[in-house]
Amino acid sequence: MSVKIKDIKTKMIKEDDGSYSVTCSALGVYSSGKTKQSAKKNFLAALELHLSVLREKATEVITV
Repeated sequence: MSVKIKDIKTKMIKEDDGSYSVTCSALGVYSSGKTKQSAKKNFLAALELHLSVLREKATEVITV
């Protein structure tokens, strides 16, 4: 399966309690925060962690 970058979308949702959630279903990355800025910061950290795991797994497959 290949995914084009332009096909990957994120969505910011304002929750009932006033906090924010950021979702990217295509990559399976989700995060939240009390403010838009903190939700975005938390999402970027989660995305970087997710991508680093994918890189590590891909590297293992290539070197085996």
